[in-house]
Amino acid sequence: MSFNFLRTTLVAITWALLTPPVFAADPTAPFRDCPDCPEMQRVPAGTFLMGTPGTPAEGDARAESQATVIRIARPFAIGRTEITQHEFRVFLLDSSHEQRGDCVVWDEEKSRFSTDPASSSKEGDNAQLSADLPAFCLSWQDARAYVQWLAKKTGKPYRLPSEAEWEYVARAGAVTLWPWGDAAADGCDFANTYDLNGRERYALGWDAVRCHDGYAEVAPVGALRPNAFGLYDLIGNVAEWVDDCYTDSYVGRPKDGRSWFWSGGCRRHVVRGGSWASPAAQTRSATRTPVDAAFRSQTVGMRVALDLDGRAEGR
Repeated sequence: MSFNFLRTTLVAITWALLTPPVFAADPTAPFRDCPDCPEMQRVPAGTFLMGTPGTPAEGDARAESQATVIRIARPFAIGRTEITQHEFRVFLLDSSHEQRGDCVVWDEEKSRFSTDPASSSKEGDNAQLSADLPAFCLSWQDARAYVQWLAKKTGKPYRLPSEAEWEYVARAGAVTLWPWGDAAADGCDFANTYDLNGRERYALGWDAVRCHDGYAEVAPVGALRPNAFGLYDLIGNVAEWVDDCYTDSYVGRPKDGRSWFWSGGCRRHVVRGGSWASPAAQTRSATRTPVDAAFRSQTVGMRVALDLDGRAEGR
């Protein structure tokens, strides 16, 4: 065996021992497409039952009672958290979008939610510009403008999640009323809703969940535990706009998870998940609320979705 062969072998072994291994990027790891873009989480394709079998078929729960199997055919990405005040302000400063209309906020003097213009201006502009509090006082029109701006900025097909996608990621494989089970009081590690902390500060006229989540009002995004998909605050904190037009029936709904959207547009869309001020019944995974597209409230914000294969929403 030659000396040169031994030397070459020794160098190769030494290099292998001293050089750290190079691993491929984790395809399940969260990512951002720019420094001020929302952090996104990939979620797998899958099938789930949208709605709640046995729900009384009345009022806004009629559609929920018509439980239907939905197949999410392709993996996609969704915001790990709700859009923050900082992220939304970056959009406002970089675009010509103007928020219109008063915002419904808590009025300390009246001890109720109000559209008082002075209060609306103070709260609705998200003056704290917090990097970790969710943006609120967003209309569906504001939310839609944000995702259109984000898509143009990144060159990627950002959009609002469909109603089916939202319920799919909120459930994260669970078939119970809430992602953590069938008792609202078991969820205070996961969700900021109207609980005993909230009742100490706000008398809202409905029962509080009998536990403490640590927050009397809106909480920093990601402050509580994530669900099985690694997503935060789908239940509670601020309610979230989805893309779909509101319909009081699931009959005819696309079975592949796409948005249900009228060709001529619609006046009412859907918010999901409830907020820090919501009673338990409004925070279940399948609960849906029709809201006018121009409505702005201290309890309503947004989250974004992204197609991973480059396709745009089919409408």
